[in-house]
Amino acid sequence: MDKQSDFLMNISVLYRSTQKYYDRMLQSINITYAQLPILKMIYEQEGISMREIAQSGVYDKGTISKNVKHLEQQGFIHILTNKEDKRNKELYTSDFAKQNMAKIYSIRRNWWQHLIHDIDPSTFDQFIGSYDLLAKNARQFEESNEKELLFFEWKKLSLTNYPDHLSTVLYTAGNNFRSPFDIHPELLFIKEGLEEISFSSICEFLEKRKNQIQAVSIEGGEPFFNEGLEKFLMYTKKLGYLNKVKTNGTFPNQMIHMIEKGLIQFIDLEVMNGPKEYAKSIGMESFQIKEIEQTLSYLKEGYIDYQCSIHLVKEYHTIPSIQSLAKWLKGIKKLVVYTNIEDEDTVENNLHNVDKKTLEAMIQILEKSCQKVEVRDTSC
Repeated sequence: MDKQSDFLMNISVLYRSTQKYYDRMLQSINITYAQLPILKMIYEQEGISMREIAQSGVYDKGTISKNVKHLEQQGFIHILTNKEDKRNKELYTSDFAKQNMAKIYSIRRNWWQHLIHDIDPSTFDQFIGSYDLLAKNARQFEESNEKELLFFEWKKLSLTNYPDHLSTVLYTAGNNFRSPFDIHPELLFIKEGLEEISFSSICEFLEKRKNQIQAVSIEGGEPFFNEGLEKFLMYTKKLGYLNKVKTNGTFPNQMIHMIEKGLIQFIDLEVMNGPKEYAKSIGMESFQIKEIEQTLSYLKEGYIDYQCSIHLVKEYHTIPSIQSLAKWLKGIKKLVVYTNIEDEDTVENNLHNVDKKTLEAMIQILEKSCQKVEVRDTSC
């Protein structure tokens, strides 16, 4: 386990242990750890509103309402209407709460002293400073409404990703499939410390090279799985680039919406297997292909330039499954077949290429259904 995972796991242990401690110690006065921070804020800032509590603690309205109601029912607080704005409710602690706050503060101090026991003061001060910064960053992210598309890999120049055009290829992370032969496991199993590529460096590159490069290819991961895709495509279109998106086909509505807005000029639909074998090929026990069928049907109508693509794998593709796939894809404009899975870094280890004789038979089957079949040894 990496350091980032260890750190977040330790935070989880700290939170759960703290919750158990407080719930046990506060049981006699019928208050829980969930209500404690809210009661403390009210006691220290008499007249505070629920909105102010939400802003300071990053709570949602439902959580605050639930806990405030409990505190009121147990006699810890009073809720009064603001005289100037009757929609605004002010919160005040009761005499009962005031009589118990000394006990609550004592419980809190005892737990804190237990936690920091044997920790060097200078080391602890440094940790608290870093932790405060983490909390600040978390709060800023929570409050931000801006959804930027993040990229984690970048092939600056490619002659093959966008047919007949020089392109730059940007890779998003995150996928709703867990295919055993996914060739980008690093974008599927996203480590907490995975660093995104500087957005400013991407923009600088695109603006500088717009007269040399014709297209931008967005791959993944699953690009439509990520918020911010539409905004980024609007940006690249404004610069004059052609936009390609490689997708697994499960987001037809988003895809069609962006195509009809003129934001996408080329779609690469990655298919995994014949319909009956699809679930196994994407790492699931069962799967309904209706969204992919909707995507495929739309592409066949010819509204946009497109191709389909597939990685053939000995362990997952057979002559019957390819016959089923060919029937499903019948009439498509172009299918790109990648054959050398052994050279790829995949989710499942020790996968093998389809043998030459079987591969030739599979290609012949596919050629009867697809207008064009292009065989490639390596991926783009």
